[in-house]
Amino acid sequence: MTPDSQTPEKSKALLDMFRELRAGGDSSLRDRIIEQHINMPKFFANRFGKHEQQEDLVQVANLGLINAVDRFDPDRGVEFNTFATITILGEIKRYFRDKTWSLKVPRRIKDLNIAVNQTIERLSQQLDHQPTYEEVAAEIGCSVEDVIESREAVMSYRMVSLDKEVDGDGGEGGSPLIEMIGGIDKKIDQLSDRLSLQTGLKQLKDDEKFVIFNRYFENLSQAEISKMMNVSQMQVSRLQSAALEKLKKLLGN
Repeated sequence: MTPDSQTPEKSKALLDMFRELRAGGDSSLRDRIIEQHINMPKFFANRFGKHEQQEDLVQVANLGLINAVDRFDPDRGVEFNTFATITILGEIKRYFRDKTWSLKVPRRIKDLNIAVNQTIERLSQQLDHQPTYEEVAAEIGCSVEDVIESREAVMSYRMVSLDKEVDGDGGEGGSPLIEMIGGIDKKIDQLSDRLSLQTGLKQLKDDEKFVIFNRYFENLSQAEISKMMNVSQMQVSRLQSAALEKLKKLLGN
């Protein structure tokens, strides 16, 4: 649940404000829109937990809100809250990517590491086994040495000894950090991706939505979907290809 949920009337009024701003209206409209949504940055910064970087996270999230206001197109059929959420979370994730490495690592390696992780996850599902470095390199279009280098660079990310003592409640009963490590909340990391996908799906035709939903969310085969739609499997394949191409363009991938 995101903050600043709006009624249809408020949503329409907000779109009108954006249209007036984009048409060269009163520049104070920009400040008014930012002020109306000023609680969003802190909300999302808090979703990543309270720690020593909290003030920095709020500032980064504020930058995301400002960028969202400056980039939002009121005529694309996307709600501003959705667009702002994606933009704010994108800025926060970029901050963690760029600022939380213990050693200096080239930007190229950081970006490659992200691509390697995504490719490993995708190939693991497609191949039904953990892909080799050669398979990952071939999929990305880089050398095996680059893949290995990116994986080794992960060791530079937030290096803290797992034997480090962490104080318990009241500053007593210290325990090793390794005993206190919890799991990663994948929902937070995937939130912006899910919102982007939801926005993209709204732009598809009904039959395209039907195919994508049943193919990728219900894991049905094209043959099963063709029977449900009473069309040929070839037509389902064409609808799937057309829908994926639209999503690729809409999501900027």
